[in-house]
Amino acid sequence: MLHMMDLPALALIVLATAVSLWPLIDCVRTPADRVRFVPKLLWVLFLLNGSLFAALVWFYFGKKPMAGDGNGPVQPTGPFAPAR
Repeated sequence: MLHMMDLPALALIVLATAVSLWPLIDCVRTPADRVRFVPKLLWVLFLLNGSLFAALVWFYFGKKPMAGDGNGPVQPTGPFAPAR
């Protein structure tokens, strides 16, 4: 049976597990052409370490940003659009 003192520890374990699994799943699902610096397999092995540091490194350095369609910012149209 869980005691009240065990609940914060259990919550931290669940949170740490989620923070470790989320980047691993994200890395596996990311196409190889969007992965930066090292091959995807090395990223997966690094993330299997399961540390918070590995997760942060993946989110800051692991993926290239999504490429836009190249049209630039969306310009408003319609009767209330500013005149050019």
